[in-house]
Amino acid sequence: MSKTLQLAQLFRHAIEQGQLRAGDRLPSLRRLCQDHGVSLTTAQRAYAELERQGLLQALPRSGFRVCTPPAALRPAEPASDGVLRMEHLTTALPMPWGCPFINPALINTTQMNRALSRALQDYRAALSSTPVEGYAGLRRELGLHYLSQGVSLAGDELLITCGGMEALTLAMRAAVSASGSQSMVVVTPAFPAALDQLRHLGISMLPLALSEQGSLDLDALAALLQAERPAGIVLMANFQHPTGLIMPEAQKRALVALAERHRVCIIEDDTYRELYFGKQGASPLKAFDRSGTVLHCASFSKSLAPGYRVGWIAAGRLSNTVRGLKLCSSLGTPLPSQMALARLLASGQHGDMLTRLRASLRQRRDAMQQQIQESFPAGSRLLQPEGGYFQWVILPEGLDCAALLPLAIEQGIHYAPSTLFHPHHGPANALRLNFSFFDPLHQREGVALLGALLRQAME
Repeated sequence: MSKTLQLAQLFRHAIEQGQLRAGDRLPSLRRLCQDHGVSLTTAQRAYAELERQGLLQALPRSGFRVCTPPAALRPAEPASDGVLRMEHLTTALPMPWGCPFINPALINTTQMNRALSRALQDYRAALSSTPVEGYAGLRRELGLHYLSQGVSLAGDELLITCGGMEALTLAMRAAVSASGSQSMVVVTPAFPAALDQLRHLGISMLPLALSEQGSLDLDALAALLQAERPAGIVLMANFQHPTGLIMPEAQKRALVALAERHRVCIIEDDTYRELYFGKQGASPLKAFDRSGTVLHCASFSKSLAPGYRVGWIAAGRLSNTVRGLKLCSSLGTPLPSQMALARLLASGQHGDMLTRLRASLRQRRDAMQQQIQESFPAGSRLLQPEGGYFQWVILPEGLDCAALLPLAIEQGIHYAPSTLFHPHHGPANALRLNFSFFDPLHQREGVALLGALLRQAME
């Protein structure tokens, strides 16, 4: 292959992979010659070939820019292997209701930005002490935050992580290491990223169904623990992802007691607990833990500080194991993010921020539910989320939501089909909608359109 075609192929590949996007400026001809050691003639021919392919446009006095790639070069949804994955639900579409993240438009970043700016004034001094457990100022503020909610955390068990996912991963690895078992009970439907992480770690999953009221069959769980001797139980007790349901307080207490009797860890993902819609928040499972059984994982990534990648774990009797795993994996957590979050919590401004966010989410939930009830097929059931930002809809038997998704995407809508939330072959007739992205003023017709697609699929 000639040098000209090699150079053209290099840029074509970058465009296909999304590294270069429509509107991006390409290097000048002189820079291209310097960077790749080619003649001016070769550089000109390479760009001419890209123009011929419709990938590049030469603009007067503006150099060369990437054009919108032809449809043949755009990635398909879902992937060409036919396997639906979470990343297919994050594409920017007019109605991105399958997205797992909170709508950034609802986050007031002003206070967080100010906290970061002020915190960095102390950055040099903070560098002198950066233990693997995390920034001492943030650990203290988190301890006080939990104490204000009636939850006491032991000072030496709280460890700051690189987001909530690292906390979950450390908890899973620690539980397996301590027990020697390679299986875990997973409450389903479950957080897809947690399922992926368990698969990645080679841990077999024992599904336990969550009822439509947010409770578990503890007798069935006891039998499972006795028969399988798993390393842990992975679940969300508060505003469970994807259903938004909350476990009754009495059952939380009974669940922790059951786990203590069987000497099995509970890995609690409590990421959404701050996003409650009632007058007060719910208790975490950690509040009922008296023997270090609960490995409590959480973050503010879904509320106060998306993108800051700050999470934490209170690992109970496995604290030393988690600390060692953290040291061997990421060593520590980025300091500026920790300092900013500590400053925000110390200021007390986070309370008002969360109050406004909860009110906005509740308004959007109510508006989306009204539209769903008017538009979706008869027999559809809406579970009632009391917090978070997800709406779980159970549709009539026979509907395959995953098969219908490509048609919805063509209309600018996406949702998360229920098959994503089960470790094996789960029900196909349910879907998750992210109501934080629902605009009651401008997207009413979108819910009606989705409802029409679902009704047509039943015919």
